Amino acid sequence: MNTSIIWVTPCNRKYRLSAQKRLEGRVVSIGNLTVGGTGKTPTAIAIAREAINRNLRPCILTRGYKGNGRGSVIVSKGDRLLASWSEAGDEAVLMAERLKGAWVIKDSNRYRAGLIANNRDIFILDDGFQHWRLHRDIDILIVDATNPFGNGRMIPLGRLREPIAEMKRADIIIINKTRKKEDELEKTIRKYNEKAPVFYADYRVEGLVALDGKTLSTDTLKETRVFAFSGIGNPGQFLKALDELGASVVGHKAFRDHHCYRVRDIEKIIRKAREGRAEIIVTTEKDMVKLRGLLSDTELRDFFAVKISLEVNSSEFYDIIFKGLGPEIRK
Repeated sequence: MNTSIIWVTPCNRKYRLSAQKRLEGRVVSIGNLTVGGTGKTPTAIAIAREAINRNLRPCILTRGYKGNGRGSVIVSKGDRLLASWSEAGDEAVLMAERLKGAWVIKDSNRYRAGLIANNRDIFILDDGFQHWRLHRDIDILIVDATNPFGNGRMIPLGRLREPIAEMKRADIIIINKTRKKEDELEKTIRKYNEKAPVFYADYRVEGLVALDGKTLSTDTLKETRVFAFSGIGNPGQFLKALDELGASVVGHKAFRDHHCYRVRDIEKIIRKAREGRAEIIVTTEKDMVKLRGLLSDTELRDFFAVKISLEVNSSEFYDIIFKGLGPEIRK
């Protein structure tokens, strides 16, 4: 989890904005005000997928948190994976695996990465709300309905990366992880941002996927004894999803966000699962990309990831983002 604070005064903000670089193509930034999992990666995937559906050429530009590759790392050119998770970061690899037809590039210098992916119609700036170096055409801010602003205090005393008032910079706001209208939260948002359209979103579980690509229906989880593990910002949300799918969770191991798994970790998970008489072991897609090569296929055959997608409550969300870009949506 990235817990850095970006201190920006009016003076240095003016300087940063004047020094911003521009890419040839629409730049859409996705970000948040808080640390932890608000849904930036699923949102980036959803926007890129919609771009592909509209016959556009998207590229995701990501910092690739925890990726140790130097400079620009091309994770995918839309057809196959070109970098490991250790080089590019787990989220970058997950996006590349989920998106056929989209470029994914890891680089802390998003402008340099964008120049590499020339002739793209739209650049999706992952975790970009505090990234000042690159001009963006649309700033999307994601607010977690389950814990919007923590205790309202800045890191390290709270979860905020910057003051709540900075949501005034957002062009679009998504209230994520809810299927009902959040009147009080909307009032807070409107206190700082009167103009940005507000949309609601939540996750849809598509199924279970194994390391070899084998997929199972979510019905598999009903009344099934499951051992769960995760290394994400919000493990409670993961457990809630398993409960809603009818799984009988007999144990759970939570690791730090972006945890780098070792063989001993997986061996311990298998041992705990056996002690709890679990029938399958379930994790997240972000964690699953880091399991390859740790153990034999036989040892990992009972491991599955919950495959999710983000659903926004209105098609107007995409119409705003893609207005004036490209041909009609594919039939």
